[in-house]
Amino acid sequence: MASDAPALPRRTTPANNVTRWLDQFRDRINLSSVDSQARRPIRLLVGGPRAAEMLQALDPDAASASLVLDRADAPAALDDDATRALIYCRTIDDPADPQPPPYAQSPLPVFVVEYAPADHPQGIATRQADHKAVPGRPAVYRLSALRADEMRKHLLHDVVIACEGREIALGAALPVFRPTVAAKLTLDCAVSCLKIAGASALADHVPVLGFLLGGIASAGDTVAITGLQINMLLNIAAAFGKKAEFARVIELLPVIGGGYGWRTLARELSGFIPVAGIAIKAGIAYAGTLVVGQAAAYYYEHGKPLAADKTSALYYDALRRAKRLAGDLIDRTRKK
Repeated sequence: MASDAPALPRRTTPANNVTRWLDQFRDRINLSSVDSQARRPIRLLVGGPRAAEMLQALDPDAASASLVLDRADAPAALDDDATRALIYCRTIDDPADPQPPPYAQSPLPVFVVEYAPADHPQGIATRQADHKAVPGRPAVYRLSALRADEMRKHLLHDVVIACEGREIALGAALPVFRPTVAAKLTLDCAVSCLKIAGASALADHVPVLGFLLGGIASAGDTVAITGLQINMLLNIAAAFGKKAEFARVIELLPVIGGGYGWRTLARELSGFIPVAGIAIKAGIAYAGTLVVGQAAAYYYEHGKPLAADKTSALYYDALRRAKRLAGDLIDRTRKK
């Protein structure tokens, strides 16, 4: 029976709001593509007199050695796109390599790792290579010890760069790479968000163009940046071995939402550079994305959110980066 009584409004809950918000992005993000990135074949060759020690350091549980890590003295075919680098490992006390060294003709980027054994009377400091490893030009890294924390300072970062396009699969297969892969995914996304926010703010400030496109650009960049950040979160989750699904984003909302003081960030930046709207908008997009990505990576690595003091430190580090970035943008604009 029909009724003239007005329909009761639906009850709005935070969960309903989140669901409606995510629905805007379901058609924009290909979850199966994220999963397929995590399953792409990836291989690293390991050689040298301390190859066994390096294999142990990269894969302590020997869970992925047959899939990702291969001995360089009996390598798989090198003509496939999956094999990305050769890691040649030795101690500083090992006999000198013959000339030319066994890796000299490798068609891959070669990372030569030299470390001090535990019983060495004089330790050495961990040191970055003088140049990036490229085929035909090996890069030499010094490590104070063959440990994950020392490798993460420089070596693993550069190996991840050599695996561009397969880094998510590298993290999914080898846990030692996961924090480094997450950091790269976060920085890549932050730079993309900076460019979008900067371009949108520029449209707002250019006469006529801003009048015609400013409102559209401002609305569009919010959607674009949010989409990029959601995709980044799903990629970070995939690099930590998690299946790509929107439940991951909901899982992370308490970790990344609220409490990071974006309004405070905007207010402090405005006081720092009161007339540089473009730089402020770009700086907030960049720093905010860094915080979101770093908080998510910490959660997946440790199984819990950042403590309050660490959250505050992360936020203020993002603020310093945003101020420095904004200052650089202003300087470049003035020079032009």
